Amino acid sequence: MKTIRFTLPLAALAAFALRASSVFADDAAVGSTDKSFLQNAYEDGLAEVKAAELGQSKSANAEIKAFSDHIAADHAKANAELKSLADSKKVSLSESPSLVAQAKGKLLDAKSGDSFDKAFAEAMVSDHKKAIEAFEKAASEGKDPDVKAFAAKILPTLKMHLSMAEDLQNKVGK
Repeated sequence: MKTIRFTLPLAALAAFALRASSVFADDAAVGSTDKSFLQNAYEDGLAEVKAAELGQSKSANAEIKAFSDHIAADHAKANAELKSLADSKKVSLSESPSLVAQAKGKLLDAKSGDSFDKAFAEAMVSDHKKAIEAFEKAASEGKDPDVKAFAAKILPTLKMHLSMAEDLQNKVGK
């Protein structure tokens, strides 16, 4: 049996090994929990912007309109930061809210008048409680330091939104 030997210059072999290790390092840069957080938070953020747009267009209540403007602006900004972070971590994101969020949006859109205002306020309270829970978990238990820092940075805004939503809910009723 004949043995065939390939010889590569040492520099070429080292360059190949370096490229291969960086590819594998990038794939492992964000663990599955952090990746799921980024993906879910982005979908939820998109849903918040869509809900805020409904609040702006469907409600006659000036407080709901002002709250909706605030929510739309804050979540659009957070979504842009999150997208940039996800891109840097090579995490792909959906371009639309989850199917569950889309269904909730359709149910909300079907309402009008006081019924819409009450359902909108209730949804904002519920959604922000859920978001705070997810962001607190990511800030404390996340593995990637950039993901943890992002979650911790956004938490105060989410808590402010929850407080505003609860005040709104108290005004329009449950």
